[in-house]
Amino acid sequence: MLNQWFYSHATWQVALTICSVMMIVSLIGLFIFHRLVDWESREHDTAMVGLSYALCGSIYTVLLAFVAVGTYETMEKTSIIASEEANSLGGLDFDSAGLPADQAARLRTDIDKYIDIVTKKEWPSQRAYQMDDSNYQEGWRQIQWISRDLAAFEPATPGQATVKAEMEHVINDLFAARRARLLAATAHIPNAVWEMLLFGVGIVAFYVYLFGPHNYRIHMSVTALTMISIGLVFTLVIALDYPFRGDLSVDSDAFSAVKEVTDQVYGPGAPQAARAQPAIGHTEAR
Repeated sequence: MLNQWFYSHATWQVALTICSVMMIVSLIGLFIFHRLVDWESREHDTAMVGLSYALCGSIYTVLLAFVAVGTYETMEKTSIIASEEANSLGGLDFDSAGLPADQAARLRTDIDKYIDIVTKKEWPSQRAYQMDDSNYQEGWRQIQWISRDLAAFEPATPGQATVKAEMEHVINDLFAARRARLLAATAHIPNAVWEMLLFGVGIVAFYVYLFGPHNYRIHMSVTALTMISIGLVFTLVIALDYPFRGDLSVDSDAFSAVKEVTDQVYGPGAPQAARAQPAIGHTEAR
């Protein structure tokens, strides 16, 4: 329920909410602590508290940075995986120029259909974190159909045999990239890590309470700013945690670009037989 709220609102709204909650809760805790323990008794031990706080704060900062960097790297790897899947489709599309006209036209049609399935059906499911296998069966059936159709093709020339062998290799890469994308869509930070982070926030807040400044307003300001800083990092981790959810999610532009490039080469809306014939410039380049 909470995850659904995080990823159905803008990042700035999530940041505002998290920082506000952390700041308010910590200030309420400071008010109660200040009533129970007078600041003069805390002032005598401020030096010792400061030394201990520096050690505790450093450890928590390293932990928080480690989690943040880990989620960012996961997001980057997921983006690369999606690009590799799209690149495999682009490779199949352009390598089809070496096949007979009818075979090439049928292959391009199947690739276009697969891209539509991925961008219009699977991507919304990933963003909503609806990872049931039933939501992705159509994509698997389409990619299996492409593989079987190519496997059934009997090359008539050595050149076609070479093209078929290369395309079969690309299809294997496509299968692997698709599996990797669906696995990446379910990856997220374990609950145990979140529990440690939240427990660490409590420890940091308690250490801030232990300081004994003469000015209570200054103590409130320091406490609030500390929690806001941690809240901003928390927002970043949440935004990057699920690669395909939220404002900072991996998009499907790489797949849409494959169709755009294909239309530029073969012409949008052209008859299938005509689309099977490669452009003169493309032929010379190959």
